[in-house]
Formats: sequence, structure tokens, C-alpha cells
Amino acid sequence: MTLLEQFLLPFGSADTPPSAQQSPSTGGSTTADPKAPSLPPNRTGKKHRTVALQGHAVPWLLKRTRRKTVGMSIGQGMIQVNAPRWVPISDIEYILQEKSKWLLARLAEWHQSEQHRLVPERQWAHGASLHYLGKPLTLMIAPALRQTQWDDFRRELQLALPAEATMEQIRDTVHAWLQGQAKTLFATRLKAISNQSGRAFSKFSLSNARGRWGSCTEDGHIRLNWRLIHFSQEVIDYVIAHELAHTYTMDHSKSFWDEVAEILPNYEEGKSVLRKARLDTLPTF
Repeated sequence: MTLLEQFLLPFGSADTPPSAQQSPSTGGSTTADPKAPSLPPNRTGKKHRTVALQGHAVPWLLKRTRRKTVGMSIGQGMIQVNAPRWVPISDIEYILQEKSKWLLARLAEWHQSEQHRLVPERQWAHGASLHYLGKPLTLMIAPALRQTQWDDFRRELQLALPAEATMEQIRDTVHAWLQGQAKTLFATRLKAISNQSGRAFSKFSLSNARGRWGSCTEDGHIRLNWRLIHFSQEVIDYVIAHELAHTYTMDHSKSFWDEVAEILPNYEEGKSVLRKARLDTLPTF
């Protein structure tokens, strides 16, 4: 699963995608100086390029998009770049060089998390753990139950499944429950924050996008990624405030962030958590 290190709102950390106008320090705060990571084989099926970063040969994959800036992400052990068609390869490689310290640190983190990534057999089983609203919950198979239920005191998701339930049955049951919780909670929080701030939206729906935490169209249709249910309410409220601010302006200018602050004065709390989020360690459905 790809770990995006930009924010459109996308999955990832930085609120402004890296571009040729940004300084190398804007991509991340880490000061790590990682050794050259051992890179896995290219699983994308697409031809990748190689760039030398601080003496290390690092593969990168280019995707041309309609976006106006150059965005970078880490996935499958390589740098993944989304860039406008008019940006030449030489300019992209210059940006990669400028961001080399940050990119190498993110690659090192990716490889470290790769070693601890959950395999499905352990992820979808009785007694397995995942995060719900920012805290761990435990999956418990409960054949005696007629329907899946949540025990908040024990933080157990008790699944109404037979004792011999398959991995796929457990996964699908948990998936459905989490999406149901996300739809209810997000709708409630969006309405509350909208009413409190006086910022209106036209429509709400869940998103299953792989590249964004949320989005807002020009006509005020807000989509929130259901995977936010893994995070605390502070994070959820921040993404909601971010998208409501887009009903005021579609860019990420200073006036946009002033708008976010008006909607949610303590938005930095949720923003800082999301910036450090490692999506490749979240459950895979």
C-alpha cells in the first residue's frame, strides 16, 4: 500500500505537495541519515527510472497527471512521482535531488515498516488487533451472538461468526462494521462542525480513494475516506475542517489555513497526527 507524503488532502503527511518552488526542508522534519535501503523488485509492472541520491541509486516511477505541481510518494520500495506533462524529466530529477535527505529517510521508514507489516493470516484472526478511533481494539469470534457488537469497556469487536470462520469472513465482517461506523460518525461530526462554523456543504459521502483522506468539489460535495475511522476524533475533525475550508477556497494558500483555523482552532493537533500516519501499516481490505 502506498504511503503518500503530501496532502491534497491525500493519504500522508505534508499539507503542500513538494514542488520546484519549495525548499528541501518543506518535505519533512526528520533528520535521519539512513543507509541505502535494499530495494524489492518492481511489482508495479511499469518501467522505472533510477536517480542518484546522496550516493545511492534509488528507483523512481513517473506518472503524468493533470495536477499543477510535482507530488512525491513512497510505495513498493521506490519513489513514486506524479507530475504535470509539461515538467521535463531533468526538472523532476532536480526536485528529487533537492529532497534527497527527506526521501531517503522516508524510504528507510518504509523498509523498516515492511519488516513488521501484518500478513493476512495474522491480521484477520481471533485475538488480532487493529485501531479504531485512535485506540486498539481486539477481534473476538463469538459464535453465540446473532449480530456483531462492540464492547467499549473491553474494546472488543465481537464477531457473530462460527468458530471455524475463514480469514475472508472475518475481514469482510470487520470491513462492513468499520464502514458503517465511519458513515454514522463522519456524518454526525460534519454536520456539527458545519453548523458550529457556519460553513455549509451540499452533500456527504464516504470515499474509498487510495490517494486522499478527503475531497471537496466546487459545488460543496465532501467525501471523507472511511479509513479515517482508524484515527482519533481530533484527526477526523481536522480532515472535516480542511474540507469545509475548501468550500471557501480550493487552494492551500494562507487564507485557506486561516479559514481552517477559524473552523477548528486546535486543528494542528489532528494535523500533526495525520502527518506521521503510516498507511502501509493499516489493515488491508
